[in-house]
Amino acid sequence: MKIYRNLAQIKRKENLGRRITLGGLAVLFLGLLASFSPNWYPPDQPAANGLVAFVQSYWAYISFGALALGFLASNIGSYYINRFAPRRWPNSKRIARPDELLESSLKGFDDKYGLFLWSLPDATYVLASPSGIQVFIVRGDKGQVKVSGDHWREPFSIGRIFTAFTREGLGNPGRELEETKQKVRELLQEGESNQELAINAGNVPIDGAVVFVNPAIDLQLDNPAVPVVPVAQLKKVVRGAKRQQLPNSDTRALTDYLRSVSAVSAA
Repeated sequence: MKIYRNLAQIKRKENLGRRITLGGLAVLFLGLLASFSPNWYPPDQPAANGLVAFVQSYWAYISFGALALGFLASNIGSYYINRFAPRRWPNSKRIARPDELLESSLKGFDDKYGLFLWSLPDATYVLASPSGIQVFIVRGDKGQVKVSGDHWREPFSIGRIFTAFTREGLGNPGRELEETKQKVRELLQEGESNQELAINAGNVPIDGAVVFVNPAIDLQLDNPAVPVVPVAQLKKVVRGAKRQQLPNSDTRALTDYLRSVSAVSAA
């Protein structure tokens, strides 16, 4: 299997997350310093300069404002780090990013398969194969998720309150999957119209699945509207796709087109 990964974008967002997190910690530290100002600069004492006078008058606003802003920035930074930085996963000694876990789960396929990771417009995880295209919506949070038809729900827990900003959030992965599949279809149609894709875009099957990469996920499924699997079972979903196989020439044309619009070299 060939891998087409936009590593530059992944690293850029990982670094952004780390900078935002460090910035948030710095703001929290400034707020902590402001909270000590009544002891350092008593309000009844004359101020040495305008800055000290301002801190004397508004130290409480500065402290509480820094607490809120620093907490928000630190959690937003953690969100990026959890999504784009390598981390240790529950019940595993491996340190990896979500895209690396997805790649590992699909190892063993030959070079007719092309996996596009953060490299295609409007589609984060895409697999091109002799069976057409499969789009994956990936979630990395842990905990319990209940899926009934097209309804998604996470039962309430106290822990979710403290991780509200760091989590990706469940949302509606089924709807996101359908929207992403439509965007990929439009991408193929655009390639056909400008003659960059040498096959009929309408003949390319597009399926997909919602994939949970965290081993600590507890999936409770009741006839879900779309395939929903832990990452360890993803290969079975790909192999079990009951579709007409594309000719080898069409598979190559499909992968070549996606590679051209991704502008990322194969790994």
